[in-house]
Amino acid sequence: MNPAMPMSTRTPVRSFLLLSVVLTCMVMLLSAPPAYAQRHAIGSIVVPSGVTAPDVSTAVGDVTVDGAVEGDVETGRGNILLNGPVGGDVRSTLGNLDVNAPVNGDIDAEVGNVSIDSEVDGDIDVGNGDVILGPHAFVEGDVECGNGRIIGNGNAVQGNVTAGMASGLDSFGGGPHGPGILGFLGWLLLTLVFMACTVLVSVMAPGTLNSVTRSLERSPGRSFLFGVVSLPVAVILGLVLGISVVGIPVLIILAPAYLAFVFFGALAVAFFVGRKALLVTGRHRGGNALAAVVGAIAFSAISLIPFVGDLVMYALALLGAGATIVALMNRRRSRLDYEPYASYYGPYSGARRDA
Repeated sequence: MNPAMPMSTRTPVRSFLLLSVVLTCMVMLLSAPPAYAQRHAIGSIVVPSGVTAPDVSTAVGDVTVDGAVEGDVETGRGNILLNGPVGGDVRSTLGNLDVNAPVNGDIDAEVGNVSIDSEVDGDIDVGNGDVILGPHAFVEGDVECGNGRIIGNGNAVQGNVTAGMASGLDSFGGGPHGPGILGFLGWLLLTLVFMACTVLVSVMAPGTLNSVTRSLERSPGRSFLFGVVSLPVAVILGLVLGISVVGIPVLIILAPAYLAFVFFGALAVAFFVGRKALLVTGRHRGGNALAAVVGAIAFSAISLIPFVGDLVMYALALLGAGATIVALMNRRRSRLDYEPYASYYGPYSGARRDA
């Protein structure tokens, strides 16, 4: 028996099997485009032509879809360009949307213009910005534009059209619309709620508000920097907690806590504006409650500014949140400076303990 014989027969078999596996994998890779989800905290995303992604999401960055997306497309701050079909919804907080391919879901944009030149099966909702309907646009749902214009092919919309809370097709090609009577009532209700919260905080925590307003007056740039930085820090921390299973309960508490923190910043800015207004008008003896009322009305009136009102309100809320951080840091620094003093002289005393 030749010992080389079995080896010579096994070697071609192994080579054939290995070659078959490699060829099979190559055929599978080349026959179907890869499907992958792209989710970034910060950074632009591009879905190349011939690629299908389940979902696309980024907090800060532009999104370009040349291939296809099976699910949703989302961005917090950035523009969206759709040259390929989207199976879900399209959402943007701040940025323009250009839709040149079919969208099976809804389109929701807070601030930014939306250009439609393809089929949209769902609704289109734009907070601040124009809706531009191209010659190839076809919208099966409703189109709502809170503060802006609806321009272009009016026959493209199969559902209801609402501009400035006032429904009607006469808005096509027209100028900017005001909030309308329903919009004004909604604004008035939100203003009353915001006013009540500001007055409540000014009565329950006047010392804290005074500390925050001092930070706003002495360090406005530093306060705004801390407030802006707190947003990506909160987003990144939330993503880290969401990925880890253990951190999900913490995330459930952290998310509303941060929103409440930013809301408190808005209350602080409103109180600061009210105090300044009373000082200018010579009614500084009106007290914290009156300052809270005046400031809340002035702060809420900013939302009526076309296109940029909501953005300015968000910026002022972050300014107040940053001022709160600065006030807490100053308070901690003062406490650290007081502890060596108290240990040497005694609390609230000018005499040395060893005297």
